[in-house]
Parts: sequence; C-alpha cells; structure tokens
Amino acid sequence: MRKILILTTRPLHNGPRMIREIDALKNDFELVVTGFTQPHDSKVGFVHSDSFLFSHFEYNLGKIYRVLSFNKTFLGRYPSTQKKINKLLEEIDPDIVIVHEPAYLPYFFHSPKKIKVVFNAHEYHPLEVEGDHHWTRTWGKIYTKIYQDYLPKLDLLINVNQEIADRCEKQFGVKSLVIPNASSYHLPQKEKWEFKLPLRFIHHGVPNPDRKLEVMVEAFKLLGDKYQLDLMLVQNGSEYLRFLEKKTESISNVRLIPSVSFKEIIPFISSYDLGVYSLAPISFNNQMALPNKFFEFVQARLPMVIGPSPVMQRYLEKYKIGKVAKDFSAVALADSIRSLNKEDLISYKSNLEAAAKELSIEYFESDLLEKIKELI
Repeated sequence: MRKILILTTRPLHNGPRMIREIDALKNDFELVVTGFTQPHDSKVGFVHSDSFLFSHFEYNLGKIYRVLSFNKTFLGRYPSTQKKINKLLEEIDPDIVIVHEPAYLPYFFHSPKKIKVVFNAHEYHPLEVEGDHHWTRTWGKIYTKIYQDYLPKLDLLINVNQEIADRCEKQFGVKSLVIPNASSYHLPQKEKWEFKLPLRFIHHGVPNPDRKLEVMVEAFKLLGDKYQLDLMLVQNGSEYLRFLEKKTESISNVRLIPSVSFKEIIPFISSYDLGVYSLAPISFNNQMALPNKFFEFVQARLPMVIGPSPVMQRYLEKYKIGKVAKDFSAVALADSIRSLNKEDLISYKSNLEAAAKELSIEYFESDLLEKIKELI
C-alpha cells in the first residue's frame, strides 16, 4: 500500500476533521499521523508532534527578528525544525503528506525528499484571528505570505466550504477540493418525536469569546421557561467560560452541562428537540462558518434555529430543516424561536432524513479518496 503522512499538531482523539480524514483513507493507504494525542484508531501509525514542534527558542527568535528587522512577514525556516521534518520524512518515507497547519507547509518544499503535498485547511488562515490587531500585523501577514508562496506549489488544496475556496481562487489563483466538516451518517435515535413544552435546545462546542455565546443566553432569558437551553461546552478553564457560568447562574432555563467525548456527541444531543447557533459575524471565518456542529445537529435529526450566517443559511434553507433569525441580536433569535409551531417542527423533522444522507461525510469522502489516488 502507498503511504500517507498526515501532519498536524492538534489533538487527534477528538479532532473531527482529522478523524474523518483518517477514516476516509485508512482502507486504501498506510497512514502515519502526527498529533498532540493518539488517533482514535490504534491501527494507524502515530508520531507525537513534540518530535518536530517549533521550540520556544525558535519561536522567540522569530519574534525578535520580526521586531528588529521590521519584517512582519518573516516566518523563518529554522534549521533545527527543517532537520526534524527531514528526519521524519526519511523515517516514514511517505508518498504523500497532508498538512493541517500552514506554518509547516514551507518545510515540505525545502526537503531533500520530493513528495506530493496536500494542504487541508480548517479555515481561511490569513484571517484566523482577524479581530486581534497584533495578530493581523504578524501571523496574519505570515499566513498570507505562506498562502501566496506555497498554495500554487501544492498538489492539492482542500477547503471546508465553497465560499472559502472561492476566496483562495480569487486571491491566490488556486482551486480547491471542498470537503466540509460533515459527520458520519447516523441512524435516527428517536423512533417517535412529540411536540411538548418546554422545548429543549442544545448548543455544543468550545467557549470562544469571538463566538459571543452570551447572545444565545440572553435570547433564552427573554423566552422564559417554555424554552430551555443547555450549553455543552468544552471545559477549557478560560475566563470566558467562567463569564458564561456566572451569567447563567440566575437564569432558570439556561444551564451549562459537562461535555461528552467526540463519538458520544450525536447520540447525546439526539435526546433534545432542537439545535441553536447564532454566530456573530465579527470576522470572515465567523461569517463564512459551516461548523462541525451544523452537521452533528443534522445527524442527530435536530431542526435548527440559527443567525443569518450565509453558508449555514444556504444549507438550512435548501433542505428546509430550520429557521433563520433576521439578524444576530438576542431579540431576533428569541423572536424566531418563539414563532416556531408544531407544524414547522414536524416539517423540519421530516426533511432531516434526506439532509442526513446527503450531508454525511460518506457523501463527500469518495471525492477525497479519488483526488488523493490521482496524486499517486
């Protein structure tokens, strides 16, 4: 079997995009995966990302150079890191490398071993932390330079939705294979659904202040006890999580609940009535988001109420599986939820089965497998 190295510095046991990529390729290729934790499949080869990570010295050296030279786009290919990457490639001897972190792309184009290079982008990285002015002046410019210099050299670029793919083609002249963060197809968990109050809503994910989750909290405070919201958030110990915990203490119909493992998400949320997500469009990536949870709501057969995020809205309206608020305010979200009736929800529920089949990763993974095979 031909060999693929999947290179990331992220946790593998609960990283949805890596998990689905591994599952799509593991039957046709020998896989070796790097990451911060071991992969979900023990049969896949594993190398801890500590073996090639930028050292603190290298990271600080780059910061000093950028300050002293006023060259904000300097990334630097540190000799020690290049040596580590070269050694990794020599030991594994892959035919293809799939890179998930843009900062490591340059190393694979300056290695003695010539291999096919694929970049699987999780978002539009030049605007990853768009709201942080220091970040945009440094890493924002660095990622823009990496995209400019290395996207045209790739053998394959993968993006999460067509809108980001269009931006990459317009800005850098490179077409993409679009593979969204779709979930595996799940059979319906509930044999029969009944409309009864209170309606139980679920939102799950990482408590990131850029997502402004407090808007959903405020909406449910306005709605009262006929509507309940559970926030199943990753316990990351952040100040923002503590802010949300304090904010929800006095709101009787909103609570924070412990998160479950990746494989338990869809079965767990299937017990709810609806999913909810209003994502503030404060950045390009927020505005164009099509997140994991959208597809997990679909596989759990949960109708959704969302803010008017254009990509999510396009899918939601195409399949007629939920309602879109008129804007991103708490009042608009509450109004949309309040306007739901039994007939709406029965209709959305009936449409979710077709959506679950067409929006499953199985629908997309054949495209990924075919494109990867074409590189050999």
